[in-house]
Amino acid sequence: MKKRLSLLLILGLLLPVLLTTSCQTAEQTSDKTVALKFVRIGNDAAEATYWKRLIGDFNQANPGIKVEYDDAAIGEPMETKLNSMFSAGLGPDIIGHGILSVAARVEAGHYQPITTYFNSWEGKDDLMAAVLANGTYKNEIYGLAYSTTPFIFAWRKDLFSDAGLDPEKAPQNWEELESFSRQLTKKDAAGQITQSGFAFPRSAGNFVEFDTLVFGNGGLYYNDQGEPTLNTPDKVETLEFLAGFVNDVGIPFNSNETNPFIAGTAAMTLINNVALTPMLKNEAYAGKVGIALPPANKTPATFSGCNMLFVGGDCKQPDEAFQFIAYALTKEEVLTRAKELGIPVTRQSQVDAFIALDPMNAVRAECVAKGVGMPRATWSTTFQKIRNDLVQQVLYGKMNAADALAQAQADLEAEIAAP
Repeated sequence: MKKRLSLLLILGLLLPVLLTTSCQTAEQTSDKTVALKFVRIGNDAAEATYWKRLIGDFNQANPGIKVEYDDAAIGEPMETKLNSMFSAGLGPDIIGHGILSVAARVEAGHYQPITTYFNSWEGKDDLMAAVLANGTYKNEIYGLAYSTTPFIFAWRKDLFSDAGLDPEKAPQNWEELESFSRQLTKKDAAGQITQSGFAFPRSAGNFVEFDTLVFGNGGLYYNDQGEPTLNTPDKVETLEFLAGFVNDVGIPFNSNETNPFIAGTAAMTLINNVALTPMLKNEAYAGKVGIALPPANKTPATFSGCNMLFVGGDCKQPDEAFQFIAYALTKEEVLTRAKELGIPVTRQSQVDAFIALDPMNAVRAECVAKGVGMPRATWSTTFQKIRNDLVQQVLYGKMNAADALAQAQADLEAEIAAP
């Protein structure tokens, strides 16, 4: 009995020590593993699968780091998720987001500058200049591109042949664009358009088709001081050009609806590269569709959306966060994304390998290299709404181009100045 009591007494004295040692060991093990939260814009299954695979590979190759994946649908769900996390002081360590987020979230402290990391990164001289610009704000680099969505010019080769045009030659400039459009337009006996020569939306949730032509006319939407420049001659010229012929050659549609080109009732259009994919895979259109950089009036250019990887403002381990970003942007992963997700490459060294996958990729790569994104300004979301309205006012004949742009400039300046 005495022996049992002595043993219990010894165990009672040792148990706290053993538990303390065990807890200390667990804490030390936990402390050695850096946990990083990653939130990506978009909840499409294919891309989610890709990122989960990449994260698994990264975690296995870096046992001292554990990246945890999450995502949210484009638009309000993503903004709500991020705002809630940052409000609670639990912002993600790594964020995958678009151009529109840059200025606002930098100013809110939600993104950390990564210029120093970038300058030491092996890919710094390989990343296309156009996509690097999308993540740059006030001379600091905040985001590095992993996905781009350029707008391309598409035409129907068979319809060109039917109209006596060279099926292998897209219009090279605005003069040819208008001329070809009129030549390719078909109407019934009542004068109703049955085949659009050029499908251009009459209204849009985001009128980047208009932006594409503005950029091709040498225009931008802000100056070196970050001030809006809607009311400039290049925009007036672009709007007057469009208003002078699009109503004569196209069936009205909203950009949120199916583009008539995809429906087979248009000969030419400006279209998101991804949106064209189903048509290119449709055997009924095999060999009948061509793509090119949009016809320009002055400067070869197009619109290109861009999603980037950012280090979150709340991140306490930026070294490890950038280590993951660098892993996701290696030459191998850039090409893997191109193969698995149809995303154009963003590293110049991979362009040839990208083209080898599909000859049309030469155009896609050129559109990324010459692509311009949304204004990197805190007023970019407001700009979208005002720009959409002014284009619609002109295309529907409610205002002339000069007056619409002057009003839009005044409205945007008023919104920016408002408290």
